[in-house]
Amino acid sequence: MPLTQLEAELRVIARARIASGELPCPTPPLRMWCGNGSGQQICVICDKVIEPSDVEYEMEETVNGKIRQLWFHIVCQSIWQLECARAAHLKKSSPP
Repeated sequence: MPLTQLEAELRVIARARIASGELPCPTPPLRMWCGNGSGQQICVICDKVIEPSDVEYEMEETVNGKIRQLWFHIVCQSIWQLECARAAHLKKSSPP
């Protein structure tokens, strides 16, 4: 199934942010919720506001003993999970 232009662009962003450590790949995340957007949070993949008409995913992770929150649009969250799975697969299949 071919990717849309937007999906292809978001995958590149997600991949770069995962590789730089800006985005984590916890398996599973510490906590995750979803619901209607608040219109106040920025998606960590596309850098756009998550509007009240959007589905908003909120994820918590622990970094150095502190809880960090991340917000995603539903599509961006799916792409993030896909890219985390891709990174784990590549790590597992690379020679030591």
